[in-house]
Amino acid sequence: MSQYGKLSTEFYELDKPEAAPDAFDFYEAFAREAQGPIHEPMCGSGRFLLPLLAQGLDISGSDTSLNMLDACRRRAERLGLEPDLEPQAVQDLACKRAPSLVFIPSGSFGLLIDDGQVRAALARVHQVLAPGGTFLVEAELLQPSALETSGVWGGRWVERPDGAKLILSWLSQYSGAPNVTSSVHRYELIKDGQLLSVEYDEFRVRSYAADEFQGLLRSAGFESIQAFRPYERSAVGTAIATDASEPSEEALVFCCRKSPR
Repeated sequence: MSQYGKLSTEFYELDKPEAAPDAFDFYEAFAREAQGPIHEPMCGSGRFLLPLLAQGLDISGSDTSLNMLDACRRRAERLGLEPDLEPQAVQDLACKRAPSLVFIPSGSFGLLIDDGQVRAALARVHQVLAPGGTFLVEAELLQPSALETSGVWGGRWVERPDGAKLILSWLSQYSGAPNVTSSVHRYELIKDGQLLSVEYDEFRVRSYAADEFQGLLRSAGFESIQAFRPYERSAVGTAIATDASEPSEEALVFCCRKSPR
């Protein structure tokens, strides 16, 4: 799984300083309905966590990337906030208090590739949730496309406050598995025509058939499983979401619960 180095973390912060309004409003509504603590695994630099914390909600976060957690703390300090953050993988998740809501937005769960990791992560979330608690997770969906052995270079850049540019270039490649997209990301820091730093990262993302992901949630012990189109509150059936006669969904948000008993 990508660990987000120094340059990739900085690029992420500049490129995505805030959550998209529709996504934030969607998760905020669930957060406000939670009757107890909230936890965001894979919280990154805090695009969702910090605004929710600023509103007085009882939320904590975790991530495997120390660079991302440091970025989150720096942003929090500028906002006068003191978030409760832990360096943890989802499959090793431990919460000081059983959360009423756990949510993983923006397709971050797709960074878990291996079946063992995926099943362990879902089982761990189920274990730490309070009885009757809610789990929200966004999953990328398999798309009908021809398999390719290689792609073409793409890229974009962002500008730092000091005028330096951070350039991201990427090259995608078929990974050998139909549900995993692999790409190499190259980050270059350039100022005044000089290359100051370079960083490479391998980025792999797993996607799912809708009914497959629903089955994984059920196997982990979750109940009352619903699938939402991002970021709508009305549920859709997984069969509808994968209907070849309709435009394909790129992702679904799954909402499920732990038994109250």
